[in-house]
Amino acid sequence: MASGNGTSLLSGYEREREALDAVLSSRVFSKSPRLAALLEYLCVRHMKGDGDAIKEYHIAVDVFGRPADFDQSTDAIVRVEIHRLRKKLQQYYEGEGAGQTVRIVIQPGRYAPEFAGIEKHEGELAPAGGASVVQSPAPGNRLWAAAMVLLVCGVGIGGLAWRWRVGAPGMLNAREVVTAAKVGGAAAVVRILCGSQAPMERDRDGRAWSADEYFSGGTAVASPVSMLYRTRDYRLYGWSRRGEFSYRIPLRPGIYQMRLYFADTSFSPGVTLEGGESTRVFQVSMNGAPLLKDFDIIADSGPGTADVRVFKDVSPAADGYLHLKFARTISEPLLNAIEIAPGQPHRLLPVRIVTQDERYTDSSGNVWLPDDYYLFGRLTARTGIVRGTRDPELYAFERYGNFSYAIPVDKGSYGLTLYFAESYFGPLSAGGGGAGNRIFDVSCNETPLLRNFDMFQTAGSRTAITRTFHGMKPNAQGKLMVAFTPSENYASVSAIEVLDETP
Repeated sequence: MASGNGTSLLSGYEREREALDAVLSSRVFSKSPRLAALLEYLCVRHMKGDGDAIKEYHIAVDVFGRPADFDQSTDAIVRVEIHRLRKKLQQYYEGEGAGQTVRIVIQPGRYAPEFAGIEKHEGELAPAGGASVVQSPAPGNRLWAAAMVLLVCGVGIGGLAWRWRVGAPGMLNAREVVTAAKVGGAAAVVRILCGSQAPMERDRDGRAWSADEYFSGGTAVASPVSMLYRTRDYRLYGWSRRGEFSYRIPLRPGIYQMRLYFADTSFSPGVTLEGGESTRVFQVSMNGAPLLKDFDIIADSGPGTADVRVFKDVSPAADGYLHLKFARTISEPLLNAIEIAPGQPHRLLPVRIVTQDERYTDSSGNVWLPDDYYLFGRLTARTGIVRGTRDPELYAFERYGNFSYAIPVDKGSYGLTLYFAESYFGPLSAGGGGAGNRIFDVSCNETPLLRNFDMFQTAGSRTAITRTFHGMKPNAQGKLMVAFTPSENYASVSAIEVLDETP
């Protein structure tokens, strides 16, 4: 689709997204998730058309979690991090990004980013969220003008054919035209906080989540929680959509992986006089086919517990939308969040968890996400360099105690690799002793994997140990339940990796 001067209607936005994606996926920024989150926030605001409205206060509250009474005269967090971000961008463009034709620049004294190398053209379509849709002297007619261009051209955005008629069933309304342009011009990653009205929220790993959108029916309900088992990020569960409702999410053609987030605290034992299993039961379908039958959140995960269900081989229907429907069986359905990301055919994306508070990128470029899905145990740092590995930092922390991980997976067969190192017991270590001081068992979905495992006896002190097990199958709740049970002292693990081995 081209304008009169031959420039694609989406070229400017597409190039900005490509420039941002290149930076965020670089080795330089993958090791600095805090700065990556800051850069993405600034660029998203810019792409929505309100970059010039970004203030120090907004960054402090939205990105760095400062309270509403943040005082920039006593807290220089934003200025310090912006200075670090400028230096990190310079480092990227002097090295790994030297060949980039479009560069992100944040001028001194400003927070709004600039995209050097992009020339804006008359008639160029801009993204949703406050930006104009078509550059025109009549602001009130901009969206209509964009729609007319789409109609006259008679071609699709992102490989899809769009038609225009406001309010007609199956047709795009004004908001969806802009959304379609946005999805067609960028990597299709969708993260929705169901029921939320906040323009954008960030989880503890710095990933951006949008306010509720694409829904029909149901009611937005605030459900603030102060404690949930098996999650490190309560903010994903602070709102929900309840009732009978559906989602119609625009996606480019392709294969995706979808994660649905649930937490039922209203009926958890101890919260109400009655409730628990069989109090809330509902059906979930995708593109008209059953996805979850007679789904009971508490029976699936337990009371007061975050529940994540993951699905591979997800694709939009023929109309270019992913259709999700939530129907009542007993009481009203509930959903907290939706996450959709590009996937691999018949393969779940690798799950890599490191027992640390920040993500870690290993020497092979694999990204390990911060500790999650656990129940009980404690997290602690360990001193000394671990031998026998190219990635000693992978063993810098451990979760210890009597604990388990409920790792969400889809149907199939999986390889499970556990990473250990004895960094506490040993003649030259803080705990002294050696063999026999720490002994524990490991099981997966109640199938024994390791019995009477003694890390020191196996490899000595501060030496990397890996154990891989094949053919692991999810339980009925779609989880690999990996349990660490102590016999002598405490069980311990440093990292967990799950790879899809489905034939």
